[in-house]
Parts: sequence; C-alpha cells; structure tokens
Amino acid sequence: MKKFKNTLIYLVIRALVAALGVLPLGILGFMGKTLGILGYWLAGKERRKTLAHLRLAFGKSLKEPEIQRLAIGSWANLGRNAFEMIGWSRWSHPKIANLISRVRGWEHAEAALAKGKGVLAVTAHLGHWELLAAYVGYRTPIAVVYKPVYDPRLDKMLLDFRGKWGGPVIPRGQALKGILKALAENRTIGVLMDQDTGDDGVFVPFMGIPAWTQSGPARIARKTGAALVPFFVVRGRDGKFELHLEPEIKVPDTGNADADILETTKRYTEVIEAYIRTYPDQWVWMHERWKTKKTAVGGQRSAVSEKEL
Repeated sequence: MKKFKNTLIYLVIRALVAALGVLPLGILGFMGKTLGILGYWLAGKERRKTLAHLRLAFGKSLKEPEIQRLAIGSWANLGRNAFEMIGWSRWSHPKIANLISRVRGWEHAEAALAKGKGVLAVTAHLGHWELLAAYVGYRTPIAVVYKPVYDPRLDKMLLDFRGKWGGPVIPRGQALKGILKALAENRTIGVLMDQDTGDDGVFVPFMGIPAWTQSGPARIARKTGAALVPFFVVRGRDGKFELHLEPEIKVPDTGNADADILETTKRYTEVIEAYIRTYPDQWVWMHERWKTKKTAVGGQRSAVSEKEL
C-alpha cells in the first residue's frame, strides 16, 4: 500500500506540473494559496501542531484569532510556493531570478565573497527559500545542501529543478565533503538552519524556548574562515518578493572552541528568529522545532512528543 500511495502521489505531481505549468503565475499562486488553506483544515494532526507551536511562540502576546490567522497564512504560503514553482518549471533561470523586485544588503554578499573563502548563506524555511537559491545562483556561483525526499522519483524531479541554479546539489548525508569543496571554490552555500535535525547541534534560545539547533555551519566557518551571512527572500506587503541580507555574523575566537560555536549558533538563530517574528505567516509552523529538549541531567537531549509541548 505504501508503494502504491507513493506512486500515486508521484503521478499526480507529474500530471499537475504538465497540466498547470502553462497557466499564468497569478492564477497558479491563487490556486496554491486556496489549496494550502484547504490542506490546513483537512490535515488535523498537522493543523494542531501548527497552532500549538504558534501558541508557544506568541501565546502571551497574541490572541487566539490572530494565532489562527497566522496558522492559515503559513499553510497558504506553502501552497502558493509550491504552485508557483510549477509555473517556473518552464521558465529560464533569468526569468525566475527577475521575480525578486527589491534587494537590500547585497553588499554584504560582495564583501564576504571578496575574502575568497566562500559564503555560508544562513537562511530558514521562510518566505520562498527556493527562489532565494534561484536568485543567488543567478548572481554568483552557489551550491545547495538538501535533504533527499522519500521517493527517488520525486527526488529526481526536485534535483532537475534545482539544477537550473547552476551549482552542485549536495545531499545532507554527504554534506561535509561537498561543502568544503564548494567553499574552496568560493561558492555561496545555502544552509537552512531553522529545523531540529541531526546530532551535530547545541541548545540555544528560539522564541524564548531552548531549541536543538544545527551547529555545523558555525564549526565549518570557524575552521575554514568562510563567512556566515544571513539571506532571506520574503513576500512584501504588496505581494512582491524581496531579498534581504544581513551583515556577516562574526565567529568569536576566545580560545574556547565549544563556547565560540555555541555563541555563533546563538547569533544566527537570533537573526532567523527576528525575521520569523517580522514575517510569522511565512514560516513553517507545522515543523516540530522543539521536539527535543534538555534532559534533567548533564544538559543532554531527548525526544519529546507533541503532547509534552
């Protein structure tokens, strides 16, 4: 049954791409937004996760109707992103990159690249992160670290799509070797740093709650001298896409490696949190960001179920 289900999903996606790819982007965006909202109401478990996480983050400052609005907006943004990408499947790389209407802070990328040691583009599942890769790849050599999806056929579709950006796509399980090679070539590497994944991490505050956070980029930057620069693509109030870059996050050098890595991870998490607070309806609140927590002894971590949140 699982194999049948995966095949059915794959065929439906292929059919959607073929049938809808000819439609104008505005219509695709409206369709995606509508289906995203429908998905919110149909996916009971994921809807409850979305609301639970928003209450954790904003329960003391926002009333329930506003939390509900943000939850629906998050799902609408995901649906809109997905359907817009269907339209892009027939577009050239320059046409996709030109969807960015406003750019703020590109000088931070130029200053970082001028050092010649590569750039780790710290970002999040916020706004439209696939468009971020497309735009940066249009302006400078890049590489993208990604997590392979469960179905090899869907994975190949995504790889073919991301291959337009002109740089290597590095599977997360083989990331270190590929990242070091890309940095040596002075590429910009997109790293999504807002999820609770992997064993290489530390606990830092996120929305006022300790969150297990990937520290790999901090370690790599400390070791190689690569620049850590925050990048985000978000939708502005007029619905047009904006690219925002923040100044390079400096890696402290106190002589205590663990303390330096912890502080660096804390710094880029603070930047990510600030953007999520500014654009809360454009982040993936259904992700279990706080699914692990410190145990009572020794500062270790353990899994935590949604009921314990």
